[in-house]
Amino acid sequence: MPFENIINLQVRAFFFNSATDYLPYYKNFDITLHSTATLLEVLDKVKSKNPDFSFPNKNIILKVNNLVTTAETLVSDVVQTLGKELQIDPATSYRSNNGLILNDDDFMQSFELLAPYASDEDKAYYQSLYALHYASETSNYNRQYIGDAILLLASKMIKDGNENKEEILKTISDEYNGIRCCEYENNLLNGEDHEETITALKKMITLKDTASAYDKCSFGKKDHNIDVETLSFSNVALYSGSNKNDLEEVRTLIKKHAASYIAFNRSSKLAGQTLMDTHFEIAHQKAGTMLLDAVDSGASVLVCIKRDVTIFQEALASCERVMGRDIRLKIISVHTLKELCTATA
Repeated sequence: MPFENIINLQVRAFFFNSATDYLPYYKNFDITLHSTATLLEVLDKVKSKNPDFSFPNKNIILKVNNLVTTAETLVSDVVQTLGKELQIDPATSYRSNNGLILNDDDFMQSFELLAPYASDEDKAYYQSLYALHYASETSNYNRQYIGDAILLLASKMIKDGNENKEEILKTISDEYNGIRCCEYENNLLNGEDHEETITALKKMITLKDTASAYDKCSFGKKDHNIDVETLSFSNVALYSGSNKNDLEEVRTLIKKHAASYIAFNRSSKLAGQTLMDTHFEIAHQKAGTMLLDAVDSGASVLVCIKRDVTIFQEALASCERVMGRDIRLKIISVHTLKELCTATA
């Protein structure tokens, strides 16, 4: 094969067999293949190097660098998006029986919620959303969540004029496991984004607040004021969330005026902002997970856009209760950061 048609990958692959292993583990592999290869060929090569690696015989979905895709995906497309260092996991690790083989009973169990109102065409459409179901971000926080796929089916059925609209909406509106706990993110590799569809579906439903009277109690707001000197000695992280604007200028300011700039994994993930009024537990669990990721990565100050600053400052005490940990983090706005940097200059 011509040299320019060869791709060299560094693959970190997931191993777990529920019959023999207590915890999952990873092994590293150097994989060389043709640029026209698919992810299935990557899986085959890993298995040829280690027979303990397992994946299904058909309908294979997997997670590559935290994005869900199918085994038919071209390696060249993966490399273009994610680079040549790839971590391969089950689409959802907590449902793994053996490697990438899942207990996927929950997929059709979710369909049964709408089966009484669904046609054969509806069922076929739902089955085409298999990968999407296991790419549901909310499932990372609520394992009983009905899944993004069933929400798309509900939307389709309503758009098609299904006469059972009210029953469909009621069915997907379970107080704890339905649409009210969905904060959609597109976790499919090069997959279609469904944010508008799910947002429109939410607008059809009256979503009640799940917070208890205890949850709503005020436990005091922490002081988030910092001065120029504090900034200069602080490790500062930037949370962008769903903000699509270029924040490189802000990163540059942090690197210039703070002790160090801290990158953290969840800096661009939603963190419960859209759930604060509809699902208290998951909203604060998501926010707490993001804030603790920043703390555990070394940050003592977190910079956010104005809207997120207000949300996270007010939610911080509740996040600590939900997560069971102190969150020692000053949360300031981009505007405050710029004022401090101007004062320094």
